[in-house]
Amino acid sequence: MAETKPIETIDEFEEEYRKGAGQALPGATSSKEANLDNIQRCGDGIGDYNPLYRDPEHAANSRFGMITAMPAFVYSVSLGVSAAINGAINGARVGGFAMNYAGGELEFFRPIWLGDTITIHERVGPVVRKESGRIGPFCICTGLVTYTNQRHEVVSTKRTLMARYRILGGGTETITYDRDNKTDVQQESPDPLVWERERRGAETRYWEDVAEGDEMPPLKKGTYTVNELYLFSFGVCGTRRGTRASVGDRIESHGRYNAAYAKSRRSMPGQFDYGPQRVCWLSQMATDWMGDDGTLKKMVTQVRHPNVVGDTNTIYGTVASKYVQGDEHLVDLDIRNVNQSGTASAFTRATVALPSRG
Repeated sequence: MAETKPIETIDEFEEEYRKGAGQALPGATSSKEANLDNIQRCGDGIGDYNPLYRDPEHAANSRFGMITAMPAFVYSVSLGVSAAINGAINGARVGGFAMNYAGGELEFFRPIWLGDTITIHERVGPVVRKESGRIGPFCICTGLVTYTNQRHEVVSTKRTLMARYRILGGGTETITYDRDNKTDVQQESPDPLVWERERRGAETRYWEDVAEGDEMPPLKKGTYTVNELYLFSFGVCGTRRGTRASVGDRIESHGRYNAAYAKSRRSMPGQFDYGPQRVCWLSQMATDWMGDDGTLKKMVTQVRHPNVVGDTNTIYGTVASKYVQGDEHLVDLDIRNVNQSGTASAFTRATVALPSRG
């Protein structure tokens, strides 16, 4: 019989989580077809209107010859966080703990073709104890995620990190961070920005034309709204309308929409985003920059601060290094999401492969 005794301390949580390391989570397996509707919905949720992923005519003239899904589509199959939240622990035992998405590592091995069916598998990974001046003692829990297609080929792997800690002040305190407007960034609606975004697109970016220290064109994400939260929830996470009987469960599982719940159960100062939403933004920055002929290979990401409704976000990036590895010409990009206070709330080191004139 599964253990049902509530876990009261971070020490107990760490011990119990560690017991499940290596276990697969059968209940965390799910699949999604990369049809045109699902790919476009994912783009709507991210705010990524790259025609390579949604315009059949544009895609037909690319090296792929057809629609493919953006690399971040794997998040649409599943956020891949189940194993990193509770591991193999019965979730009913950890009601007094909050969670924050902390990032992780994503590797991409092959394109997701139109019509592919992608399936996720999760295993419990290791746990590491940490200490923070803002949230006190906490655990960084790891989920090991694999995405495969219907041909049993590995499309992507992900090492998910989640921070787990006792709810602050028993639900009376929230995480504090700098949200004061200290920059010249202006509040702006996200809606028109997706149409006005300029991308590299079909113009090939060659490895020889890139220099270390180059600045990437900023990606404006505008002021975060409840609508942006719902678009990601519906388009990427696949949430749907539910019955009256399920409303209570939906509030519990999607409490980020409810400011009171966000404070009492998640220690957040207000309605807040899914951490993976910002990871998708960072991914978009890389794919917009590399153009249709580039390949996103890897992202090592950290999510450090909340993104709360009302924050205004801009993505910035710099070419960190370029090098040749085997027969690939690679570029490392340092990309960060910055809010109106100048605080970088999420950042990644993204590796892309570019065509070479050689």
